[in-house]
Amino acid sequence: MSLKQELDELVLYAEKQIATLAEQKELEQTLAEEMPLRFEQNIKALVKYLPDIAAQFRHYRPKSLKLFCSPSGSMNIIDDDTGIPLYGDDPIQQCREQVDKLIDAPKFSTMAFDMSDDVFNTFIHTKYLQQLYKKYLDAREELELLTSCPDHLGSTIIFGIGLGYHLPILLDDITIDHIYICEPNRDWFFASLYTCDWKHILELIDERDGNIMINIGVSYEQFTNDFINEMKHRGAFNSVNALMYQHYPSASLTKIIKQLNNDFHMVAIGWGFFDDGVISIAHDYHNAKRELPTLKLNAELPKKWRGMPAFVVANGPSFDSVIETLKEHEDKVVIFSCGSAILPLLKHGIIPDFHVALERTRFTYDYYNEFIPKDIIKQINFLTVNVMHPDCADLFKWTGMSFKTSEPGTTISCDFIDGNKTFCQLSYSNPVVANTALAFVANMGFEEVYLMGIDGGYKDPEHHHSKSSSYYNKDGTHKKALTKLIRSGELQVDGNFGGTVFTSGFLNVGTAQLGHLLSLFPKLNCYNCSDGAKIKGATPLHHEDLMLMGGLPNKQEVIEYLKTEQFPNRKHNEQNYLNWLAIDQFNDICDEMIGCIDKEFESRAEIATALKLQVRCLYSYSHTRFRHLYFILDGSITYLHSVFRMGLYGFADEQKTLELMKEMFVIFTEYMEQAKLKYQRVLEDGQDEQRSYLMGMLGNDDGDDTVDEADLLARKKAKAV
Repeated sequence: MSLKQELDELVLYAEKQIATLAEQKELEQTLAEEMPLRFEQNIKALVKYLPDIAAQFRHYRPKSLKLFCSPSGSMNIIDDDTGIPLYGDDPIQQCREQVDKLIDAPKFSTMAFDMSDDVFNTFIHTKYLQQLYKKYLDAREELELLTSCPDHLGSTIIFGIGLGYHLPILLDDITIDHIYICEPNRDWFFASLYTCDWKHILELIDERDGNIMINIGVSYEQFTNDFINEMKHRGAFNSVNALMYQHYPSASLTKIIKQLNNDFHMVAIGWGFFDDGVISIAHDYHNAKRELPTLKLNAELPKKWRGMPAFVVANGPSFDSVIETLKEHEDKVVIFSCGSAILPLLKHGIIPDFHVALERTRFTYDYYNEFIPKDIIKQINFLTVNVMHPDCADLFKWTGMSFKTSEPGTTISCDFIDGNKTFCQLSYSNPVVANTALAFVANMGFEEVYLMGIDGGYKDPEHHHSKSSSYYNKDGTHKKALTKLIRSGELQVDGNFGGTVFTSGFLNVGTAQLGHLLSLFPKLNCYNCSDGAKIKGATPLHHEDLMLMGGLPNKQEVIEYLKTEQFPNRKHNEQNYLNWLAIDQFNDICDEMIGCIDKEFESRAEIATALKLQVRCLYSYSHTRFRHLYFILDGSITYLHSVFRMGLYGFADEQKTLELMKEMFVIFTEYMEQAKLKYQRVLEDGQDEQRSYLMGMLGNDDGDDTVDEADLLARKKAKAV
């Protein structure tokens, strides 16, 4: 090549570069003019639809925002974590291709339900839920599964907004009723207000009668809790068969997704169901007739007694290691035993000052009645909630109650009849009895509490409870059936003293609830002496390092004060209670929900709209004088709609899907008709009287499992000597 040719090529290259730079400058100038206008339009739309987010970002100042113009004329951004652009040369085309791949090969969240035949065989909810779920499982055997996104979806969880180019593309392609978006980077969401047409997105969702939730700047530790709270507000069934979409790779999103995967079981815990609500009202009513002592609102301990230590003792495996510490201090502290911890305590010669129970079914009565001698149980004070089986109060020396939140029975007695003027409602008092015990301790005014055997799991899968408890045979071997039940759905969490602990979804929720409860009582100094799961807000303390100050109050005086001053007797007015039941209104609600789906449908979208109306029909009662009826049905509707979601968005053939849903709606209608009949006699027949299958599982392989009364008295006498 001659020198002249080389020079000519250099000139051409230079001219192209100049032209490119000029074009780039023109693009940047255009963006500089358009972006502020888009920001203002987006903020105005957010003010209308998501005002809290508008307030956060109207005057937001980003920490680090490295925007630049891509060759295609769209904005791009540098990822600080990697130092490279988030998108390629054409961000919009890249997002178009990403959405196409998602639609062609979607990933959906999944959920399964227990199909055991005899666990709750008298509950109509169990009967009809199993029929519905079996209908779905049979369809899975016969129909072609959905392998690409249909035109209409119930919900999606989108991980990552980035600059938002993918959102209008996705929503223009698919109608989605419920959209949950997570973006951990607040700067990037702010940038999307300049690059993404949020106005179009929000108006489109509103036009389609959908809803959107945007979680911005969330940490992976907090995400699950935020997600669960949102699902409770919008309907937990929205988490079932939801389209899962990760927009960009990042360490933050990976942690969030992993945490959600680990904690997804928590979405499906605590829903309740119809028969549970019936029991709630029936038990509350019969406990009200007894006018039992009930914890008053804003109870306090006198200043001289606030430093009195409380020991809350549960039946975790570390109970076996703290027993000597319990014996050493039992005369100086107020001991609250939890559920099945009562047997190992009694076997070691310790009679708790208060025993606490939560489970409302007759199992609780049968357990204490059959495993603890009458003369021993009559020495024990009992604390429980208003939905406890009424016969339990007769077993103990003294019984005190409190109201459990979000219960139909509590709504009638505490919210409506009392007007929330007299009695306390225990927040975070479930799902395990340790939650109930700590809720009592906190609301009674104690300021120093030690947790013993509240492990929330186990380090050794074969040592999952105290070996002195009903979960083990007399030779120390575990009962295989119970162990299998306990270890179902096993996962791992951080330990109180480091390391990891095996737990279940149920126990893990209990541990989380303990942390939420402690956050409500900043003056309560809580020490976790349990060698189990870490509890947020509780200080780890090895039991051998426990030191109590001298000059503690006389614990019998404290106990008598608690019983006589903090638990006034609850008054009962029979006619007033009957007036609040609203049986006719319950029938009307059931008929309204049947009416929502009693028609012919021609598309998934039509069925989705009908189900949405059904939920709104029920929710419309949630803040009225009939909200106890909402609580009765809400859990069952959540379960049923979860299965409806599986059927509606599980199969490729839309026509066969419509036929399946028609069959499912027949089951739903029969359920509602039976519910009306059962609620007619809620007070007469609503108490739980079925014998739990657990009683058979607790029986010993090598003999009786009751406490030996003579042995207990001998231990107490020997200690006194």
